Order: sequence, then structure tokens, then C-alpha cells
Amino acid sequence: MSTNPVKILIIDDEERAREILVAYLEDSGFQVLQASDGQAGIELCRHEPFDLVLCDLRMPGMDGLQVLAAVTHEFPELPILVVSGLGGMSDAIQALKLGAWDYVTKPIEDMAVLEHAIDHALERARLRRENREYREHLEAVNEQLRQTVRQLREDEAAARRIQFQLLPENDKVYRGYQFSRHLLTSQYLSGDFVDYFAIDGDHLGFYMADVSGHGVSSAFVTVMLKSYMGRYRELYRQNRDRGILNPAETLSRLNREIFGCHMDKYLTMFYGVINWSNHQLRYSGGGQFPFPILFDGEHAGYVGKKSLPIGLFDFANYQTESLQLPPQFALVLISDGILETLPQTSLRDKQSFLLEIVGATELTIENLIQELGLDQSGSLPDDVTLLLIKRAK
Repeated sequence: MSTNPVKILIIDDEERAREILVAYLEDSGFQVLQASDGQAGIELCRHEPFDLVLCDLRMPGMDGLQVLAAVTHEFPELPILVVSGLGGMSDAIQALKLGAWDYVTKPIEDMAVLEHAIDHALERARLRRENREYREHLEAVNEQLRQTVRQLREDEAAARRIQFQLLPENDKVYRGYQFSRHLLTSQYLSGDFVDYFAIDGDHLGFYMADVSGHGVSSAFVTVMLKSYMGRYRELYRQNRDRGILNPAETLSRLNREIFGCHMDKYLTMFYGVINWSNHQLRYSGGGQFPFPILFDGEHAGYVGKKSLPIGLFDFANYQTESLQLPPQFALVLISDGILETLPQTSLRDKQSFLLEIVGATELTIENLIQELGLDQSGSLPDDVTLLLIKRAK
């Protein structure tokens, strides 16, 4: 976060009034500039970035109402407070109609009243700015998605290349952790997606997602997911938000984003964060099934519990769980398309078979593909994605 002090401009023709306000506000930690008339104040606004303006109402030449009209026209997001000892309710109403954010009467007997009005206006300005930035981000994301969908429809071969270019580097090693992935698509474009990335010097994030349906519409949701996760990481890098470190909070945000888009699409997802310093995994599931399988060198078991998908229900809640990663381990994530390729008849038998495969196989992506019969499956009924995480040798 920026540590620069809040910069305030005082526009008042009374020198003594300005001196009193400047002294108090500077003692309160604000940076204060002053102008003795309306035109000088407007010129300062044009050359200096201010966080807030305090303006007297009655001034010779250009009065406060004219200053209000000019400033709100040229700088609509700049908070401007009227501070005046003349006039009555009609002046206050007129000032508010012209764009004043608040009205404080002179003489100011309690400076805390003024500071409260300033703090309130600055908070409103911050919220409005964040809402605008959020809307601009969504507009940019939507435009990116529209362009991507056009590309997908115009050239599926190019679309497939675009989608696969978004995937992370295979067999990537981060500080002793090796990530391997493989994506097998039932159609030319996939609704499955996987990603892993360094969040900072201490944390590593990864996720697997499976969008409902197939084809273009599901594929472009994976593009949107990649964009949202990139946005959360950027907010963290700017020290504005630490949500990317909290798996449950990340899934909750994605749920609101996807649900709010009204695309008639939802996805299942598992998101985990590994702390390199203590080898702890914090994770949250959003309807992901089958659950990830953790193999500690002797035993294989499922990790996770039942949860709601992302983007299907606005009331969905998610929980962050944690576990200590063994010195030697492998974590295997497989999308639910695998269940349609296995020969076993019952779901319980399919789950048991997956545990047996993970516990009895020298774990590499290539070996998993072979043991699961995915190297000779031909046309698949659904996308199948594999993600293998283990300690690098």
C-alpha cells in the first residue's frame, strides 16, 4: 500500500481561516496546499493530484458554487467538501446538487467534525475508485473473452493452441516440488484446466478445474478462470489483497464471479497452497471429484471432503483444510472424466482401483497414463486431466 500522505487543497479567500485549517490538518498527518481564490484553486487541481478539496462558499470573483461546478465537471471522482459560514439550508442543498460531498459550517467549533467528514469522504472515494477499477477489470476480462470466443469459433485449431498455451510448463520444479500434468480431451477443445505458479518466495499455488459441458463455451470459461486467478495474484503482488493465500476465500470469490456472470456454466475445482518453509499444504475443494490422492510412500488415501461446485449456488461456502506433507510424497489429482473410462461397475470399486494404481505404481505421468489405460483409449467420453505433484529427486 502507498504510504504517501493524503493531499488536501483548501480554497478560501480568508487567510486566517486557511491558516487555522492548514495547521490542524497538517498536525493530523495530511499534506495541505492552499489557494486564495476559486480560479487559483481550479488551476492547482489541473496541475496537482489531490485526494480532497475543501472549498469556501462565498468568495469574491468566482464563488464556491462556481468552483464546485468546474471541479466536479473536470474531476468527477475528486471529493470536494464545502466549508462556509454564510448562507443557510438553501446554500447547502445547492452545493450538494452541484456535487459537493458534504457541507461543514463555520466557525468550526470542533475540528473532529471536519476530520470525520474528511475521513468519510476519502473512504467513499476509495470505494468508488475500487468499484470503478473492478468494473474496468470485468469489462477488460469480458472483452478478452469475447475476442477469445471469436477466435475459438473462427479457427478451432488456433483455439486449441491458445488454450494449451495457457497451461503451465510441464515437469516444472519449484524449490524441490515437481509438477507434471497431462490433458486428454474428448473434443477438440477442453473444459478441463490445470495451473501451478509461485505466489511469492514462500508460497506456491496450484489448482485443477473441470467446467461443465464441452466445446467452445466450456473452453472459454477456462480462459476466464485463468484471468481471475491472475487478477488475484496481481492484487497480492500490489499488497492490496492476501486472498490468494486462502484457498476457501479464493473459491468463494470465484463462486461469486462465475455465478454473477449468468453463463449457465459451473465448474468443480481443487485449489491448494504449499508453504515451502514448513511443507504445509492448505487446500479447499469446490465439488472436485474424485478427491486428490496422497501417497506417502507406503499408503495411498483420498484428501478432501464433499463440497459444492463453483458458480452453481450463490450461497455456497468453502472451507480451508491443512495437512503436513510427508518428506516423501506424491499428490495425484485426476478429473472425473477418468470414472467413465474405468471398467469397474461401481463407484466404490473405481475409487479403490485408483488408490491401488497410485499405491503400486512408480509415479510418473507416463506410468499413470499407461496404468489407467489412457494411452489406448481412443475417443474419450469426457476430458481427463492428470496432475502429479511430488518431491523432486
